[in-house]
Amino acid sequence: MEVTIRCYGGVAEAVGERSLTRVLEPSSTVGDVVDGLAAEFDDFEPRAFSDELTYRVNGGRADRGTCLSDGDAVVLSDAPRER
Repeated sequence: MEVTIRCYGGVAEAVGERSLTRVLEPSSTVGDVVDGLAAEFDDFEPRAFSDELTYRVNGGRADRGTCLSDGDAVVLSDAPRER
């Protein structure tokens, strides 16, 4: 399946892109996306963001365990968003 990853703030700085597309295995999660980016980009260390790393999928709040589907848009940001 294919997902779009939109990066903001320090995440975008660390990966050097604001928008990425990746092909993932079926049943992948937001955590798989984060771990994949950490393996791909040396400057992206999720733990460095502490509790400030936020996740959204298709505009809704998400966490590392959120399952993804083909065509989903995943947002990764270190800037907390208001509800």
